[in-house]
Parts: sequence; C-alpha cells; structure tokens
Amino acid sequence: MKATYNWLKDYINIEISVEELVKKITSAGLLVEGIEKHGDDSVFDIEITSNRPDWLSMIGIARELSALTGQDKKPVKIYSPKAKDTEVAEKPSFTIEIEDKEACSRYVGKVIRDVKIAESPDWIKKYLEAVGSRLVNNAADITNFCLFETGQPLHAFDLDKLEGGKLIVRRAKKGEEIVTIDGITRKLDKSILVIADAKKPVAIAGIMGGLGTEVNEKTKNILLESAYFDPVTIRRASRKLGVTTESNYRFERKVDIENVMFSSDRAALLLEELTGGKVQGSTIDVNYTQQETYQIEMNVEFPSKLIGADISKKEIIDILSALDFKVTEDNNSGVLKIEVPGFRSDVRIAEDLVEEIIRIWGYDRIEPAMPAIKAHVEPAQGKLIEYKDKIRQIMLGLGLDEVVTYTLSGKNALIDSKTLPEKPVSIQNPLSSEQEYMKSSLLPAFLKVINNNLNRKIKEIKIFELGKIYEQVKEGFNEREMLGIGVCGTRYANWQDHVKKLEFYDLKGLAEALAARLGIKNLIIKRKSFDFFSLAESVELYINDQLAGCLGKVDKKVLKNFDISEDVFFAQIQIDKLVKAVKTDYRYTALNKYPSAARDIALVVNESVSCAEALDIIKTTAGDLAVNVELFDVYQGDQVPKGSKSLAYSIVYQSPDRTLTDEEVSDLHGKVQETLLTRLKASLR
Repeated sequence: MKATYNWLKDYINIEISVEELVKKITSAGLLVEGIEKHGDDSVFDIEITSNRPDWLSMIGIARELSALTGQDKKPVKIYSPKAKDTEVAEKPSFTIEIEDKEACSRYVGKVIRDVKIAESPDWIKKYLEAVGSRLVNNAADITNFCLFETGQPLHAFDLDKLEGGKLIVRRAKKGEEIVTIDGITRKLDKSILVIADAKKPVAIAGIMGGLGTEVNEKTKNILLESAYFDPVTIRRASRKLGVTTESNYRFERKVDIENVMFSSDRAALLLEELTGGKVQGSTIDVNYTQQETYQIEMNVEFPSKLIGADISKKEIIDILSALDFKVTEDNNSGVLKIEVPGFRSDVRIAEDLVEEIIRIWGYDRIEPAMPAIKAHVEPAQGKLIEYKDKIRQIMLGLGLDEVVTYTLSGKNALIDSKTLPEKPVSIQNPLSSEQEYMKSSLLPAFLKVINNNLNRKIKEIKIFELGKIYEQVKEGFNEREMLGIGVCGTRYANWQDHVKKLEFYDLKGLAEALAARLGIKNLIIKRKSFDFFSLAESVELYINDQLAGCLGKVDKKVLKNFDISEDVFFAQIQIDKLVKAVKTDYRYTALNKYPSAARDIALVVNESVSCAEALDIIKTTAGDLAVNVELFDVYQGDQVPKGSKSLAYSIVYQSPDRTLTDEEVSDLHGKVQETLLTRLKASLR
C-alpha cells in the first residue's frame, strides 16, 4: 500500500515532518518499508498486515494518524447525489439480480447519464501517479481514486453496452470466456463469480472488468458498481486465473460492508463534478446482509491492570473515540460500552481494545517494573519440580547423558516399537505424518537416539530423559512425567581395558542406585512380559507396592524395525511415584558393636521363580535379624534339571542389642531354609 504525505494532508492537519510522520505510522503498527520523492510529495511504501484491511485506504491511515497526533480529522466532503426535483425519484433504468448470495451479499448500482469522458484533472492525476496507478480517463481514474481513498473497489460499466437492461451476479457457466480489460481471453468455470448482463459475463467479480463494456471516449452513460464479495471466493478465483489487482487485494482481506454505499456516493459525486454527468433515478441497493453492531463492555480499570500503566478514563475514551469506536459509560459505574465500527472486524474482546489503547497511548510510556504478582505453586507440584532436578543430577552423576526428544510421534514409530495404545492421543492438524500422535511411551524416541549414535560409531550409550507421555482417559486426556533410561553398547570393565557388553543388570543397577540416593528402600522387581521386551528379561518396578514402571531388554524384532543390531536395555519410571516415596529424614545410627554371622543357601527352583520372590521370603521370615541379603549366583546348566535354575544367597544375621549364639543363628537359618523349600517348591543344591 502506497500513501503520500500531501494526500494524507487532505484529511487531517499534519504539522510534523515526513520523518516524524514515519515514526508515528510505525508506532501505530504499520511498517514503512521505504520512502521516495515524487515531485513535491513524499510517497510511503507501507506494509499492511492481513488483519487490518481498514489501513488499505488514505482515510484509514489518516484516522490512525489523527488519533496518534491528536489532530482533529477534517471531514471528507461527501454529499449524496441529488435526485431530480420531484417528490419521488425516478426508478432506475436497470435491474440487479444476485444468484449467489453467499459470494455476494450486497451490490449497489448507480446510473450516471450524459458524461463526457476526457482526461482527469491534474490533482487526481498527481495522486494516482504517485501511488503507481495507471491513468485511463476521468471516469476510470475516479473509481481508482476512490479505491485508494476509501478502500472500497469500484467499477464503471458503459451502460449502453450492457444487454437486457440488467446485471446478474452469478457463477460462470461451463465453457464461458471473457476478454478482460488487459486484452487477455480468460476461460471461466463455476468456481469463479462473474458479473453478467442478460447474455454474457461482463466482468470477473472483484478482480477485473471486461473489455467489451469498458468506459472510453465514446461512453455517454455509466453504471457504477460498488459491492461486497466473499473474500474466499475472490481469493480462489484470483489464484486460479493468476491475476492480482488492487481490487482483489482488498476484497481478499475483507472490505467494510458499511463502506459500500459511502464509497458509491463519493464516486458518484466526483463523476458529476468531473464528467458533467448526472445521477439518474434512485440508487439500487440489493442487500442480503443483516449487519449487527458489535458491542464490548470493559471496566475503565482493566487497561491499567492488564498493561501495568496508569491510563485515565478520559484518555481511554479519547483514544477509542478518535479511532471511531462509539463509547458510552454505564451510569458512572466505571463500565464502558464500546461499539465496534464495521471496519474493525479484528476487535472482538476487551483485550483487543486494550491493544488499541496502548499502541496509541504509547508503548514507550510504560515504565519497566517487576510484576507484583507472587508466584504460587501447589506443594505437590513444587516438590515434583524440586526432585526432577535432583533426579537429573543423580543420573548425570551416574554417568548418563541427558537427551530431549520431541513430544510428538508418528504412527509408524509407535507401531514399530509396539507401544501404540488402543486409544492414542491424536493431533487434529498434524504438520506431518511424523507428528500425528502425542507420545505414549519414551521408547520410540530413545531407539531413534540410540540408532543415531550407533551410526556415528559411539560405542557406549547411556542416556536418560525427563519427559512426558500422554494417554486418553474417560474424563479426557492425561499426561504423566516419566524418567526414561536407556543403555546400549560396551563398557570398560577394569583398568586393563577389558571390554564388556552393557546388560540387563547394568540398567537394573542404575535404577537401584537412583532409588538408594533418593532414600527409597523398597524398590521391588517382579517378572512381567511386555510386547516390546524380550520374554526372558522383562520386569515391572514397584515402589511401596505401587506399580511405578518397567525395565527390560528390548525385543530383537523391535530393534530390527529401528535398524539396530546391538542389544538395548530400557527402563521407564513414573517420576511422581519416585517423588512420593523419597525419604529425606535421614538419622544417624551408630555402628553395630555386636558380631554378625553369615550363612549361605543355594536353591534349585523352577526357572519361572524370580529372585525377588526368594528375597522377600528370606526377609519376611528372618525379620530384622537378617541385616543383609545378597544374591551372589544364578546358574542354569548341566548340574541343574532342565526348566530349573539355581539361586544362591548370602545372608548376614546380626542383633542390635546382643550377641547371637550359634544355636540361635542355626535355628533361624533353618527356619528360613524350610520356608523357602516349602513355598517355592524348591530343593537344596
């Protein structure tokens, strides 16, 4: 959009320099991309945002400058064309029909007779040349002048070239063509809206007129069009035809339907003055709209509270009134009722009004200050935030690297990792197939990270992430904070650089080390099969008898889907369960001064029996006297029956207040042994 300094001065009193004016325009939210001289005038090249079509006119920009500079806007002299001196105006000599009311909801037509087509006066030529508009003749130039002045596109038809005495706004018919004013024959279809006479299309609605009804030096009578066309319809037709004009540029951004008649009257007045013609009969206004005024209520204190600056009621009313909002106060209650003008369809809530107020009042007048609001965090949420950072530090201290992966996942990744739930949380408008769902597990993203590192020859991969997973529940959706841990590759077992593969027990040890450092003593592991884990190495994690996560060796079929040939071990733990079980009340306990006694026991059990089951029986049976129980050997081989395994435990017995006798230890150990053999259906090895 181009505007000139001198043209704007026709509407408001400008008493500032061009440079200062540019600053004012910029502060209003318009970007001045360049300034160039045109004779004694300065031309501004202004970028207009799509939400402000009212700025696509000199009057619209002048309105903003009037509010910014505090200058009273000089009224544009608009007079309705005078009808003949009769009690009833003549009926128009033509009719207007609208077949597609959704694509064209208002069409205004005027007839101007006995016009003399010639060159435009110098003042119009000067303004149009400055903004880059092509000069044609006084009639066409007037419609272009009014387009730039009011923002409403207009079109002048040679009335005598219209057949049938009527205009029809309709969709083009199959096979129809039109030669537009640029001399190009354009093929039409039913997606394109046209203006037609009784026989043929005479203009492409909102875009370009036809050559056959163009006004030229032989024209005597004019039909002046001013209409409202649907933005989407015009945009699609413009793209299909590959045509861009000043008219469709404005229609696509939505013109003000209340401005249709105003602009028609303005152009008719200029046609009378500059062509010597006269408006004949009454104006035809075919209007299918029910324009309703939009009103917003706002407390006078709301702007100050929202932006943190003291703006008085008078300033609020003055600014909004200068921008053509109608403001009334409800019985001195402090509540303002603001009627939004038709050209401001972007203003619908009180916050929109505050934005209008502050950009005119001045962003630079707001003094920086710290917010007075005190942050409030729920205790449980505060504890979660605190311990998430502690968990992060523990994992880093254990030698793991933190990763951050995308929240979204593709369906294929969920299927390949066997983590696709029955009801995944899907995205309504995904940007790509890789972002269709919210993550239901951290595993797919971990496998992609591991694959990426293996491809770059990283031999030891130990990673963790504090992320979220999402699930559907009856009430809607649920998100859970999770800790993911993944290990893959090799590690150095000793100072001699002996290489050893990372395995299940490395991952289990990391989980146990985390629990120990958080003061969690009752981390229990129970065998449980998962689709994405190997059957032999797949467990659930329990904390305080509550399911807290899973841990295991990723199934080879899953790894193949992600092009991984190395073994991968993965754990996923609910952070809230960890935080809930954290023990921070550490107490000093003196070293036990009484001697301890150690006993070993080796059992042959069914291979389905877990180590944790035997451990739980030992601790329950021996009670507090079993101060330490360790599994030191698991064996399956020639000396053990097929389908069985050997579990060997070392048990340390000790009393805090006395010395245990050999007899006491033997009796207690025998009781433990008997209980194990009975409950696990085991035998001694």
